[in-house]
Amino acid sequence: MDQHSAVAPQTSGRILGPASVGPATNGFRPTGAGKRIGCRVLIAIPFYKNAHLVAAVLNSLVACADDIGAIGAEVVCYNDSPDHAELHQALADQLPRMEAAGIPCRVEVNEQNLGFVRTMNLAVAEAVARRADLLLLNSDTVVEPGTLPEMLAVAALDHMHGFVNPRSNNATLATLPLRAPPAPDAPGARAAYQALSDLLPRSSFVPTAVGFCLLIRWNILAEFGGFDEVYGQGYNEENDLVMRAGRCGYRAVLANRAFVWHLGEESFSSASVSRATLEPANRAILDARYPEYAGYTVAHYHAPETIAEHLLAATLPDADGKLNIAFDFSSFRAAHNGTFQAGRQLLEVASRVWGEQFSIHVICVEEVYAFHDYTALGVPRADPHGGARFAAIFRVGQPYDWNVLERLAPSAAVVGVYMLDPISVDCPQLATPLLTRMWQFTLDHADVIATQSRQTQRQFRQRFRIPTTAIEVVSLHGLDLAEYRLPGTGAVASDTSQVLVLGNHFHHKFLNPTANALAAAFPDRTVVAMGPNGHGAAREAGPMDPAPLDDRPNLRILAVGDLTDAQIGAEYAAAGVVVFPSHAEGFGFPLLHALAAERPVMVRRLPVFEEIWHALGEPPNMHFYECTADLVERLRTPPLWQAWTAPAADNGAERSAREIKAALDRALAAVGYDRIVSRLGAVQLAAQLASHTAMPPASDTKAAQAARYVALRVERLTLRLLRLPLLYAGLRVLFRAARGVWRAVYRRFA
Repeated sequence: MDQHSAVAPQTSGRILGPASVGPATNGFRPTGAGKRIGCRVLIAIPFYKNAHLVAAVLNSLVACADDIGAIGAEVVCYNDSPDHAELHQALADQLPRMEAAGIPCRVEVNEQNLGFVRTMNLAVAEAVARRADLLLLNSDTVVEPGTLPEMLAVAALDHMHGFVNPRSNNATLATLPLRAPPAPDAPGARAAYQALSDLLPRSSFVPTAVGFCLLIRWNILAEFGGFDEVYGQGYNEENDLVMRAGRCGYRAVLANRAFVWHLGEESFSSASVSRATLEPANRAILDARYPEYAGYTVAHYHAPETIAEHLLAATLPDADGKLNIAFDFSSFRAAHNGTFQAGRQLLEVASRVWGEQFSIHVICVEEVYAFHDYTALGVPRADPHGGARFAAIFRVGQPYDWNVLERLAPSAAVVGVYMLDPISVDCPQLATPLLTRMWQFTLDHADVIATQSRQTQRQFRQRFRIPTTAIEVVSLHGLDLAEYRLPGTGAVASDTSQVLVLGNHFHHKFLNPTANALAAAFPDRTVVAMGPNGHGAAREAGPMDPAPLDDRPNLRILAVGDLTDAQIGAEYAAAGVVVFPSHAEGFGFPLLHALAAERPVMVRRLPVFEEIWHALGEPPNMHFYECTADLVERLRTPPLWQAWTAPAADNGAERSAREIKAALDRALAAVGYDRIVSRLGAVQLAAQLASHTAMPPASDTKAAQAARYVALRVERLTLRLLRLPLLYAGLRVLFRAARGVWRAVYRRFA
């Protein structure tokens, strides 16, 4: 509760109980005195100087006259600055308005300044004596119509609801957390808060109550007493009462459909002793009495329900009518591959065509942001550990790291994920039970599940349970070949016998076996193996690696990760035919690059390639083979490029981006508090169980805070150090040496 008094002498005030009703007291005539016997709610408003606050708070109650009558309430204004003539007159001026509105109201003037705690204990005593619930209302508040009945209704939901707060624009844990809170007098200010409260449940539990507008059931006061006067002029006295009753299970709750404006610190701004002086001393008393208070309250701010409120606030448009959304590229590296290409393609289109509705960000580290030149797209970067919150996050690529889920859940109200392919759970050298469970967890809690082909969707449905709550979208990446044309391609190949084989170091890409077979079968042709890591034939293969590429004069090995588009395009241009030998793909960008370069392409007969073939209008330059031996036979007479009309331009990346956006729009339209809380709770529980603690610690200790602080900064420092080329190269040499030693030991003792 805010500070009230600057003096607080030990002088008792008067309590006007039922027997005290009579003529005017201290120069004020109580209005509606005849209705006091049936009082069900006593509304107590303390005033200490600040006469300018009187009209606003009492006028707001006049506007709530029907509500006050419906709940059987009376209003008592406590004047705790009896020598302040301006306040005395301001209260006198307002009483006729209260009486005209039919509101029972009186003014109590303390004979001397008692201070907030002792003044409110006068109200406590009267409420208990009259068996009336007590509603404490600060003088710097404005009550919205409908608030008071709703607070009582929430109190009645459960007999253990002992304390009820409305929501507010400025009341610590009772504040509705809008991203950009409007001023109370701004047009549409109340509607902005209403939009968020409409997304919340009717009530929410909180660890303590806030005294700006607090309903306390009378039996709580009768059983546990009022405010302990050890807290003197105020601060923490209401926390003490809530914790006192809380030890018997009585709860503080928020009435999310009720709203009271609060200036904050204004009602007691005339006091001579500051909050900075009083609060620490009173907090020490509170902590000594209730050791559980610190952990109980800190846990609230990390609770799924609290985080969900902030995430729902992010789904409300800003002043420009836009929502902040982000693409999660936090797992991307400073290199080239199909996943990174898919992400950039989607980001580029979204930055152009989603701008009217969304402000778009990209979540990645600085090195990735620079390498892929996201700056050129005009999309700002968000740090993966920055704590920013968005209306929606769309992640390109399934997660391989639990930390990804821990970051995504509290960062967006809507979470979408592009599940690119299930190969990592199909290959035994890649699959782990943990990875399978992690992906199932992802699917269970994702709002949007996107797949890049019908084949991929079928595969995920066969391997995992897809919840009915998820919005599924199948979106082939853009099929406009102009979007895949690399620099330097399109001319007739100078050597139609040269074969370009594409892949990488994973077994399922089948690059090494295919390139070796073709180089052996056609010694008079040049075979280019583009994509392997390491040094190809010069690299010693480990027990988990594919067989190395052969050391043949007609086999050229080309690592692709650091090549520019122009260098890659030159390889397509030099080839007579392109081979893409992968056993498993979710889409297959090399296929599109080959067709855009006007090179015939040989692909394994996979459902996804047939799907693309049909979508492209069955181009004659796509050639299917069944196995490597079949490929060798077909290449004995290499296919030549045939004239062909490419698909229409409206089947490009923009079409795919529209499909993704439509799914996100549906999810945002259906965003729900319960689903967000469920996702956050599941992630938090899993993380806590993984750390071998079934429950979080009783308090958020300074040591725990320091550990998190240090860990985050160590991670950032390590990342900066690894960006130094010489240091990174040196560490790679050391790592390779250590790996070589391990392999030697493995071969010796295996």
